[in-house]
Amino acid sequence: MRKYSDKFIHQYNKLKIAKIGFEFEFYLNDLSFYKTLEILNQELSPCKVHGFRTYHSDFKPDEKNFKLEPDLSGGSNMVEFITGPLDYNDAKYYLVKILKFIQNYGYTNEKSSIHFNISFNSEERDLNDLNILKLILNTNEEEIYRYFPNRKDSIYAKSVKSIIPYKEYDFFNVSIDTISNNMKLPNDKYYGINFTHINKSKKNQRVEYRYIGGKDYEKNIGNLVYFMDRFILDLHNSVDATFDQKDSDYLEEYLEENIEKYKSFSKFENFLVEFPDVELQVDQTSAYEIVDAYFTKIYSKLYNLIDSFDSLNECIINYVTETQTIEVIDASLRSLKSVQRLEFINCIILDGVYEACNFYACEIDNSQILTSKISNSEINDSKILSCNVETSGLNNCYFMNGFLNADMFGGIFRSGELGPFASISPETKIVTLTDNFFDTKFDDGEKDKGLKMFKK
Repeated sequence: MRKYSDKFIHQYNKLKIAKIGFEFEFYLNDLSFYKTLEILNQELSPCKVHGFRTYHSDFKPDEKNFKLEPDLSGGSNMVEFITGPLDYNDAKYYLVKILKFIQNYGYTNEKSSIHFNISFNSEERDLNDLNILKLILNTNEEEIYRYFPNRKDSIYAKSVKSIIPYKEYDFFNVSIDTISNNMKLPNDKYYGINFTHINKSKKNQRVEYRYIGGKDYEKNIGNLVYFMDRFILDLHNSVDATFDQKDSDYLEEYLEENIEKYKSFSKFENFLVEFPDVELQVDQTSAYEIVDAYFTKIYSKLYNLIDSFDSLNECIINYVTETQTIEVIDASLRSLKSVQRLEFINCIILDGVYEACNFYACEIDNSQILTSKISNSEINDSKILSCNVETSGLNNCYFMNGFLNADMFGGIFRSGELGPFASISPETKIVTLTDNFFDTKFDDGEKDKGLKMFKK
């Protein structure tokens, strides 16, 4: 990688108008909450660091006030340190200072990441004028993955290239303006670039870069400074900008590859050739004539399923005509994209974000599951939100706002209803006002209030 002085010194006029805020996810070693705050306030003075016991507290950081709070999604010892928007030179200074703090007093693992929230303080650069497709085309994800390889195919920082539409077109030589005008931004924030804040007021608008993280990210200070500058310049050059020939050529290459891939599965015969170990069924029958008759109806759903996982081998896919749902049976899966409205039976699942799904007799690791039903399954190191969980085992999981009628070992129980057959181990962290993330003490009045809240 070229040195900063060689690469960006002549573009300082662009860099200096940027505003950058950071979100650092990391784990504390053996420091108490109060000792951590004391050291942070000493090392980051004159900025003041505020500590909160609450996950996602309402406090809004600014350029002089930062905050430290629990990030329970990463386990009982993870914290999130959040700065306010900073001028470019201050941002670079505090980036290095905070990374040094993590090196000395904390650590990171594969669940840790750092997010860059970028905007501009110049009226010449309004994110409402951002050419989103141009930014997507010019973001060099392969360069990022070279230095942070574990973030490739991360479900929490998915490739922004997948936002580009291609299923609606029969030919790859579609005009770039047509694609740009028909591109729909997802509400999902789990992309390498999160665009959900760009249409807010000037004060609150920003683009969030989520690409970077992983074990020991805090030790790559030079790379982090480099990518901060790289992201700023990519964003700057995409505001109020038009497409050039390079953009058109890249888009044509992308469309050609993906349209061809999508069209290749439009016939049942092609599917059989490409996936010989997958048994496709309709209402539990695999008769060729029946499956072929339904194939055009289920093709789009089937392609989405295939496109959402790293590989699909030696399993059964059954389409239920009554409910118009797809069941995946006896599969070993690793998710690459968010998955919705599927049923998994007797599957081994690694990674992923799953919403409105059903799981029966599955083994699930390192996933986030929302508004789903889980039964007779083993779930490890996962985040379970607003789910109904029956006769299952949760190991080192984070549980919130659901119905738990299962066994929970370790992990964090933040909120929810317990069923008659639920059990929670002594090692499970129960987050209430009296037993909180930082193990801080309360007076008797606060203690009584906390116990009443948990009983309720």
